[in-house]
Amino acid sequence: MYCKNCGKEIDDRAAICPHCGVPVQTASQQPSTPGLCIAGFVLAILSVWFGVLVCIPPVLAIVLSSRGIRKAKENGSRSNLGTAGLVIGIITTVFWGIMYLMLIITAIASP
Repeated sequence: MYCKNCGKEIDDRAAICPHCGVPVQTASQQPSTPGLCIAGFVLAILSVWFGVLVCIPPVLAIVLSSRGIRKAKENGSRSNLGTAGLVIGIITTVFWGIMYLMLIITAIASP
């Protein structure tokens, strides 16, 4: 294993780096992705197909992902899935919004 601070090789069981003195994080101590980020990402993926349900799934994906990102920043953990869920949720909301507008315009324009 290598120290994340100085880059020198250290013992796998070391609690601190003997070269620079920085505490070493083991795999069990590393922060994990919050559940809200995961839920937002999964819902965003599902909303691509099920966004037709009144745009509720993509909006919920945006809400869950943004709350998960905020919680991840507070805990110092990863928020990559939350960011992906937020982006996919926004794109899906815009897509289904345009589809609904086209449907309404078509319904109004037809005799």
